[in-house]
Amino acid sequence: MKFEIKDRVSANKISEIRSKLKNFLLSNEIPEETASDIELVISEMLTNVYKHSYKEKEGEVIVKASIDGDELTISIRDFGEKFSPADIREPDPDFLADHGYGLYIASQIMDKIEYILSHETGTEVILKKLLKSNG
Repeated sequence: MKFEIKDRVSANKISEIRSKLKNFLLSNEIPEETASDIELVISEMLTNVYKHSYKEKEGEVIVKASIDGDELTISIRDFGEKFSPADIREPDPDFLADHGYGLYIASQIMDKIEYILSHETGTEVILKKLLKSNG
């Protein structure tokens, strides 16, 4: 079971892309709560691509997802400015900011996050989630 979408990410397109991915998850019998959590992660990741990689301008993004047994793998690839995960600090709970929680949220929902920085341009984020079996 595979999903792939190539599109231009923009402030208006983020909700459309994440909805298409959520529909893929639901059509593959992923529970609503899990699909909604993953939809939130994808929204945060695409927002980061739009804001940081493309500096709030449209840019190409490729989102792939596959379900293999009880493992979901999602890849988000952009072709903008490279991203260094080492430069990101965890949010400070004593200082309530209105942004900067995307990677933290993703790390709480997903089981594994890896970054492929070897591309000539852009970044690829691989998100993995172990799915609970029904029974």
